[in-house]
Formats: sequence, structure tokens, C-alpha cells
Amino acid sequence: MTQDDVDAYVAGRLSGTVWASSTTAKTLYGRCMTAGRRLGELGITPNALTYGSLVLALLAGAAVATGHLLTAATILLLSGLFDVLDGMVARATGRATKFGALLDSTVDRFSDALPLLGLVILLSSHGWWVGVPAAAMLGAVSVSYVRARAESLGAKLPPLFMRRAERLVLLVITLLLGGLAWNAPARFGGELGWAQVLLLTGLGLMAVLSFAAAAVALRAAQRALEGEGSLEAGGAPNAEREDGAPGDAEPGAKTDPDSSALRAIRFR
Repeated sequence: MTQDDVDAYVAGRLSGTVWASSTTAKTLYGRCMTAGRRLGELGITPNALTYGSLVLALLAGAAVATGHLLTAATILLLSGLFDVLDGMVARATGRATKFGALLDSTVDRFSDALPLLGLVILLSSHGWWVGVPAAAMLGAVSVSYVRARAESLGAKLPPLFMRRAERLVLLVITLLLGGLAWNAPARFGGELGWAQVLLLTGLGLMAVLSFAAAAVALRAAQRALEGEGSLEAGGAPNAEREDGAPGDAEPGAKTDPDSSALRAIRFR
């Protein structure tokens, strides 16, 4: 794989994110690509890394549920690294497949949910506050689904925030802060300590930003899809105009079904 291939792959991975023009992000991804090539040379397969990221996310969820927040944050970071490297190994070794993309996206959804499910369990004794991690989980699903569905319909979306990388970083920071404050003596309202307050603040922020990102994506998709429809005669694809002449199809409006399907399953 040439350096141009690496640059093209990194650009593709960052496309549609707020980090697309970040030199630092490109450098980090380039180094991960180098690591992925070396892992491939050692015989490590992309699917092995994908399954490994799922196992680590499960362990992180269990650690969260039992109150081991610092351990959970470390394991979750490692899970995220595995998730990045599986695609790098696949590309570097020529093993990229559509099923691998489907498997990766499916595992990503479980990896998103498991640590948050652990937080639901951890906070289950605090009454209605348990709804905060549940809302964060719903927000994570919402932003991923809206983006994937919009792109599968052919909508070109602007760079979006609160994709999986941003959610992972925010969750790790939240767990670290909660873990550091776990034994703090201060109490709030008789039930909540500093750790719980920090956890709920981070999770609340994640929920709000995720729902906001989903709304932004939905609005952008509406403009893109309705804009396409207004360019087609009669407001419907391949419709005839009222004067009986065939409608003028927008040049290049047809998309490759394979690429659309792949975009749909590679959401983050």
C-alpha cells in the first residue's frame, strides 16, 4: 500500500466528521494505519479485532456496573482502539469485505450500549436519575441511525458532531472523573455524591449533544432529499410532466446500490 493509498483511506475515514481538516487527526490515523499493517503482517485478522473490541466493551460494562470506573475507562479506550485498528488491518491486508463492514457496525452498536447499560445498573438505586444514562444510550442510537439512513437514501450530509469517536471520548472522560471522585465525602441531596454528580453531568451532556446532532442530521437530510425531489418533474422520480413530456432526471441521480448499502451499514 502506497502513501497515497494511506492518505486516501485516512481522508475517507475522517470524511463527514468535524475532524476532516484536522492535521492532528490525520497524523493519528496515519500512525494507526501503520500499526494496522504491522498487525496484519503478524497474522491478526480484522474480525479478530472486531470481536476483541466487543469483548472489551462487555468487560468495560461489567466494570462500570460494579463501580470500577477507572478500570472501565481504560478498558473502553482499548476497545475503541481495537475498533479503529480492525478497519486499518482490513485495508492494509486487502481483507476489506461488505460482511466485515456489517459486522463492525453491528459490534459498534453493542459497544456503544454496553458501558451505558453498566451505568444504568450502577445508578439504578438513585431513582429517576437512572433515566440519564438511558437517555444517553437512546441519543447514541439516534444519531447513528439518522446518519446511516439518510446516507442510504442518497442524502449528502455536512460534517457532523457526536459521532462514535466523540461519544467515546466524552464517556471515557466522564468515567475518569467519576472514578477519581468515587470516595469523595461530599453529598448532594442525601443520595448523590461527587462521583454520581459528575457521572450524571457527563451523561446528560452526552444525551443533549447526541439528540442535537440527530436533529441537525435530520434537518440536513430533509433539505438534501427535498431539494432533489424539487428538481424532478412532477415531484416524483421519472415522472411525466403535465404536458406529457418525460421528466428531466437529475444527471447522476442514480447511485450504485452496493455503495449505498455499504454506507448504510458502516454508520458511526
